[in-house]
Amino acid sequence: MSKEYGRYVRGGAPETKKFDINKPVVKARAFMLPIVWAYCNIRRAHHLEKIEKIRMKGLKPPYIMLCNHNSFYDFYVMMAAIAPFRAIHPAAVDDYIGREHLLRIAGTVPKRKYTADISLLRVARQALKENQIFGIYAEARYSLCGVTEVIPDAIGQLIKHHKVPVVVLNCKGHHIYDPFWGDHKKRFVTGLHTTMEQILTPDEIKEMTPDEITAKCREAMYNDDFRWQSENRVKMSYRKRAEGLHKVLYQCPSCMTEYKMNSKGTKIFCEHCGKSWTLNEYGELVADKGKTEFKFASDWYKWEREQVKKEVLAGTYRFESECHVNDLPNSKGYVRLGNGKIVHDMNGFHVTGIRDYDGKPFEMKIDSAGQYAVHVEYNYRFGQYKDCIDLNTLDDTWYVYPHADEFSVTKVSLATEEIFNEIWRKRKEEKAAASK
Repeated sequence: MSKEYGRYVRGGAPETKKFDINKPVVKARAFMLPIVWAYCNIRRAHHLEKIEKIRMKGLKPPYIMLCNHNSFYDFYVMMAAIAPFRAIHPAAVDDYIGREHLLRIAGTVPKRKYTADISLLRVARQALKENQIFGIYAEARYSLCGVTEVIPDAIGQLIKHHKVPVVVLNCKGHHIYDPFWGDHKKRFVTGLHTTMEQILTPDEIKEMTPDEITAKCREAMYNDDFRWQSENRVKMSYRKRAEGLHKVLYQCPSCMTEYKMNSKGTKIFCEHCGKSWTLNEYGELVADKGKTEFKFASDWYKWEREQVKKEVLAGTYRFESECHVNDLPNSKGYVRLGNGKIVHDMNGFHVTGIRDYDGKPFEMKIDSAGQYAVHVEYNYRFGQYKDCIDLNTLDDTWYVYPHADEFSVTKVSLATEEIFNEIWRKRKEEKAAASK
């Protein structure tokens, strides 16, 4: 491994062996389960976290369980909640780096984010046929700002097809403990709370359309950690609790300038106009001078989405930058492909470049109509501690590191979702008009 490439990134030609996505699912080893359950309950007890079960009396697998996703700590609570039963659930391919065997015998299956992978239908069928729990982190990534991210429409179709009970595990406070933007610095907090609720029975599913099922799931999974923290007066005394928040809140609501936000200690501030806000111990933002535009970071984040949506509706959104690309062929780690260029616009993603090891071109195109969301990383520790964009096809996973001085992967993420929404909104309108 060359130091210039960073941790877990190798130079040289990539290996031909790739993740075996279709490898048979391994049922979680029985001998491991007591150890796993004990460890997970210790972690949960450390935060004095309560798991409240609703409509769960007498319910046993098989069932589908939908979980919201704020941090890796979610997995510990999920395992504690389902005990003494076992689950099979998808996990992102980058989770397997250096620990593929361990994750497979724990009952996980590798999945490339935001790809239409029909192998998951086979996995779900197998898990439910074997009277297990099929668990899904439907957002397919950690929440960027502690508020529920995109839940795809396909969830309703999956549930309608299998006709088994549906349980939602909604974890509250995990983003406060380990925020995605927090540079992997955890904050000690107690009083976290999780609800485990059976939201649909087989009889209820029979009477509902897939769209109605999806809407029900979205309602049950919704969470806003900053608002929850404030309403429940969950105290966070960590002195650097705002550091990294500017990665999500990249646009100043006072002067409207993008990419000039920064943070330090308990404050987030704009380097262009000088306005600053303090993140208090209860997750509330307070302007140091003048108007407090948003009490909660999650509301600021939603406002940024509306700003991006305006660009999408006007057809003016575009991001272009020189970049370098790392490929993730298998669990041994990344291989540096080389330098290139990334373009993201109304058509989708287009990455081109020249491979380091043989001088030949590489290219990836992802159409915006088939990309309902994209995964991004802040200061990604398995690369070079830089922000990056994770692009996936059924065969490849590329981590793209833009070289631009001023940009935001958060904006790229929001734009991906809004472009997809606008494309399909127009298609539905055209279809409705044609049917008249």
